[in-house]
Amino acid sequence: MHNSLANIFEGFAFSGDITSDALGLLNHHGRQDVAKHVLAVAEKARRLAGTYNVDPELAYCAGLLHDISQVLPPPKMLQISLELGMELVPAEKQVPYLIHGKLSAVIAEKAFKIKNDSLNHAISCHSTLCANATPIDKVLYLADKMSWDPEHFPFRLELEKVLEKSLDEAVGCFLTWTWNQKDKLDSVHPWLIDAWNEFQRKGFCKT
Repeated sequence: MHNSLANIFEGFAFSGDITSDALGLLNHHGRQDVAKHVLAVAEKARRLAGTYNVDPELAYCAGLLHDISQVLPPPKMLQISLELGMELVPAEKQVPYLIHGKLSAVIAEKAFKIKNDSLNHAISCHSTLCANATPIDKVLYLADKMSWDPEHFPFRLELEKVLEKSLDEAVGCFLTWTWNQKDKLDSVHPWLIDAWNEFQRKGFCKT
């Protein structure tokens, strides 16, 4: 493992149980808030997966690990990503927090030994989604957003009703809300632009 990543696990012992290890590492770094969030996302993703033809345990695992890089502050995320030679877009360099999905996927693969391309891709794009999103990408994206606190997500009940009809309509609903607030974002990630354009073209996004 690269030294930059190895330092994250100093003083932490893996048990071999994915739930214990993901939550334990976050708690080890004092991120109890993130540990609570990822467990909620994992459980929500597993429930959604059963409805939308996604492997429930794969979705659960993705939920547990999607924010694992938040053991690091954003400036450190940027530093480590550069040390690892990760390909970053300008928006990620401008707002290093936007790196956390990609870096979480790297940690999932390198440290948690998750060798599953679809799972790691879902983790990478969970924050913004992307074009040509797969069902597990969409499930994790929505499970993450639906686990936000109510004040950050004022239309949760509306989204849950839409989700009963269609996974894509639910994704379009959240993308529309995000896109209408894009001027408030510190930076607009190109993956978000790609996802918006694709879902709008398919008729799932409405301004």
